[in-house]
Amino acid sequence: MRNFQVIATLFLSTLCAITSQTQAQELSVVETLKQHQHWGLIQPGIACVEQYQFKPNGEVSIQSLQERVTGTYQYIISPNDFQLPAMVIHFETDNQKPDCTGSSVNQAGTSTTNFLKKGADQKIYFCDDALGKNCSVYLRPEH
Repeated sequence: MRNFQVIATLFLSTLCAITSQTQAQELSVVETLKQHQHWGLIQPGIACVEQYQFKPNGEVSIQSLQERVTGTYQYIISPNDFQLPAMVIHFETDNQKPDCTGSSVNQAGTSTTNFLKKGADQKIYFCDDALGKNCSVYLRPEH
């Protein structure tokens, strides 16, 4: 019986450490984004880099080729340890000029949710799913 108690205590201690590490990792993604206001969005197969400026007051401005978009953003931290934190961007204005992909669709009045996954070298991946399995684009700090 004593061995069971020791094993159970070790298991619970390990589980708590993993949970704390996951929560700290989530915060570090958001904190990394807060460290820099200017980020470049890198998309596979596209040489053009979209420029994102995340202001501390929750406003965002995006420049992509000729397109200029403004809006607001907010972070959402999941209560589930296995899900990534998210960033929701609400688009308010769009000049409807072509962006890096050639699209000139008006995004004003729409929003997007991207799950945030921290990579190496201060890369922040925008993922399509909360588990971080589909992360084809990433942000990098711009100076």
